[in-house]
Amino acid sequence: MEMTREERDRIKDELRDKLNVILEKNDLPYRVDRLSVMNISSKISFLGNVRVHDKDKVKTVLAEVEELVNQYGKTTINTRDVIPCCELPYTYINFHIDIPK
Repeated sequence: MEMTREERDRIKDELRDKLNVILEKNDLPYRVDRLSVMNISSKISFLGNVRVHDKDKVKTVLAEVEELVNQYGKTTINTRDVIPCCELPYTYINFHIDIPK
């Protein structure tokens, strides 16, 4: 059964809101504004990322993000440390969720 645009938007908004709750709960300043959605013939993919500016909270946030996104479908999660020139260093957690059609 094909996922409707309304269902995709609902999942996208739900994920964004729950990710922001995780960040808020851990007293982190970054917020997720939007997620990307790719509509492929066999699946719908949701892509997003989270920045964690506190090294001591990376494991906790990563575990909570993993638990959340695993509820939606097959996931891939990657992390990398970023040292930008004009802001504080952070860990970048990105995820990719595939939901079969």
